[in-house]
Order: sequence, then C-alpha cells, then structure tokens
Amino acid sequence: MSDQFLSLLSGEEIKQLGLVEDAREDLYRASTYDLSIEEIIPSGGIMPEGSKFPLSPGGMVRVISKEFLKLPDTVTGHVLLKNQLCTQGVLAISIGVVDPGFEGPISSTLINFGREICEINKGDAFLRVSFLRCQQSPKALHSQKNTREGYVRKARQEVQAYSGPTFLSMETMTAKAAEEAFKSFRNGVLEWATVFGVVIALLAVFAPLGASYVDKYVSSRDSHDAELEQKIEKEVGAQYDLRIKALSSEIEVLTHKPEETGHKNATANRQ
Repeated sequence: MSDQFLSLLSGEEIKQLGLVEDAREDLYRASTYDLSIEEIIPSGGIMPEGSKFPLSPGGMVRVISKEFLKLPDTVTGHVLLKNQLCTQGVLAISIGVVDPGFEGPISSTLINFGREICEINKGDAFLRVSFLRCQQSPKALHSQKNTREGYVRKARQEVQAYSGPTFLSMETMTAKAAEEAFKSFRNGVLEWATVFGVVIALLAVFAPLGASYVDKYVSSRDSHDAELEQKIEKEVGAQYDLRIKALSSEIEVLTHKPEETGHKNATANRQ
C-alpha cells in the first residue's frame, strides 16, 4: 500500500499541472478553479439571440463550461456549486466527482427556485472545482475521453429528449392534475346519475303498486268499518226493541191494576 497521502492542490498547482485548458487567469482561486459558462441549452435546444438567457422562476437550463478538464490518473476533481448562484435562488444539479483520467468540459442543469427572473450570461462563473491527488488506479484508463463538439452534441440531444421547460414540468403536472380532477368529478356525476336513475325506475315500478295497495287497504278498511257499524246498529236496535217491549209490558201492567182493585172492592161491598 502506498504511503502517498491525499492532498488538495492549490490554485498555482492546478495551473502548473495544466489540469484546466482554456482557463482564465481571474478564475483561479487559492485552492480551486471557477468554471465559466460557454454553452446555454434551454429546453427545446433553441438559444435566444445574444449571450444572455432569462431563467424564469421554476425554469431549467443546461449550461456547459468553456473550460476543458484534462486530469491525469493521479488527480480527481470535486465539483461544487457557486455560493453566488445560491444567493440568487439558483441551484445547480448533476455535479459531483470527476474521475481521474477524465477529459472534457463540465456541464450542469440550473434551476431557478427564486421568485424573480435570473439572468444567465455566457462567461459567468457557475461551478467551482477542487482537485486532489490520489493513488493511481487502473480503472482510470476507462474514464471518459470527450471532445468538445461531441460533448455539446450529446448534451443537446439529452435536453431535447428528457428535459422540460420547468422543474418537475409544472405545466404538464398541473394540466394532468386538472384532468384527473375533472375525470374524478365526471365519474362521480355519472355514478350519482346512475343511482338516481335506478331510484327513479324503482319509484316508477313500485309507486303504482304502493298506491294500489293503499287503495286496497283503505277500501278493505272502509268495508270492515261499515260492517262493524252495521253490526253495532243491529245490536243497539235489538237492545232498544227489547227495552221498548219491556217498557210496554210495564205500562200495560200498570194500566190494568186500578181496574182490578176496583173490582175487588165492589165484590167486597156486596158481600
């Protein structure tokens, strides 16, 4: 095992080793180098005229560095986001480790999470790279070796194939959410309309039957009540007849009593 320790390269060492081609002197730092924007690739691959691109809130754009990295087998790079972009609400994604042996420019997708339009300009610093010495590995032989033209062409193809104009494709997601909500509402209306139709059909079938049953029940009830009334009238009439006969008998008895008494008295006097 080698006793060579991992060490961070200074800006001067980065320059001496020629790790960054097409470098600008003002972008060397004490222990890093700031990558600047050369290519701006919006969604659809069409760049507006000029060197400025207005990145709207929620918008995304792919940018490629002017600088071309050329790393030996014993140096690895670590790509970091510039703090200045963060303060403007812009986040750079698709960044990380650059393997030993890599050759090519560096690209990133910028997303505007701020509330205002952020102007992206060619020549602006957008990433910071630190370089570290590392032990040599045979796997470095398989690291990417890119030309600028091939790298840019591939990046344009990827943007056209996969990237949307906004983060998470908000317009598409909103339209889809609205479509799903309307679909759910429509299905709900259809379900309730079906239930309502079934209820109406059941009412149409059972309402006449119910009315017929009610009429029958009422008619039966009226007939039963009439029979009961007739029965009561007969019983009351019979009782009245019996009472009248009894009263008539009592009257007849009372009427004949004086005659019988007078007859008895006359008989007694003759005797």
